[in-house]
Amino acid sequence: MGLFNSAVLDWAIGIVFVYLMLAIMCTTINEWIAGISGIRAKTLAKGVAQLLDEQKGNDPTRSFLEDFYRHPLVSSMMSPGKQASEGHPSYLPSRTFATAVIDLATSTKPGSITFADLESGIKNLPPGDVRTALLALIQNAHGDLDRAQRNIEVWFDDSMERVSGWYKRWTQIAVVCIAALLTISTNADTVRIARVLWTNGTERSLIVERAKNAPTSASPNSSVADPDNNNPMRLVYSPKAGDLSALKSVLGWSGEDLNNWRGWPARVLGWLLSIAAISLGAPFWFDTLNKLMNVRNAGKRPDKSASAPKDDKKSVPQPTVPATTGS
Repeated sequence: MGLFNSAVLDWAIGIVFVYLMLAIMCTTINEWIAGISGIRAKTLAKGVAQLLDEQKGNDPTRSFLEDFYRHPLVSSMMSPGKQASEGHPSYLPSRTFATAVIDLATSTKPGSITFADLESGIKNLPPGDVRTALLALIQNAHGDLDRAQRNIEVWFDDSMERVSGWYKRWTQIAVVCIAALLTISTNADTVRIARVLWTNGTERSLIVERAKNAPTSASPNSSVADPDNNNPMRLVYSPKAGDLSALKSVLGWSGEDLNNWRGWPARVLGWLLSIAAISLGAPFWFDTLNKLMNVRNAGKRPDKSASAPKDDKKSVPQPTVPATTGS
């Protein structure tokens, strides 16, 4: 790989690493906000309410939704001493949902139940959306109680896909807003970053060295109902102090930046590029950095003649076979 190509690749790695660090910080701030505001739990509560709210329970004084949150399987997941609107869990497994719904529908039948008990219990519910939905779900269960429960689980999962879409849209809006604030506060000007990394080989080398130690995996997830992936962005890497200190040369404000009004159009353009890049998310930049580092580490491919010598049969001495005579 030529010197020029190596410099271009290191320059690209440096820019990607800066984006990665900023995207991780953006994700971390977003998670703090989501945790403090309880947006995941609130979104899930809204989705469950859409499924169960338009249905009366066996007790005419309470709705089916209230009975659902009183069920031990569900109430044990909620914050103690709080109502559903305040202590709602941030995730809800589909099996827990289906088991609680079936138990409520067959509450007059203690102990083990059969498919006939479930069908009878659903038919005895007051008219409502849940009763209609459950009757439709068990029609193709063919008398199999386990299959009926799986149908209810799928009904819940399908509904949560829509709810997860609500949460994802909120997350995307929040990420763009946080990226804008983070970009302006750190003066993450892509135009300036690119210029510094291209003209200053020392700074470029320092950032590339930091990029070598960055793991390259992250798993995005936007589900609000999956207990195994209840974090919308589970990152396996946290920036170290050295990683962040390496960015001092390309980030930050100075008196010259504030006083140079002629440079503001280019700075605003650089901000917009940075906001767009950070909004792509840490997983995107993890993957991009991984690909660039693989190209950089590959180097020039050796020639075949240099990698393995050809066999030369003439140089290998042949064994001598002694002549045999008849007896």
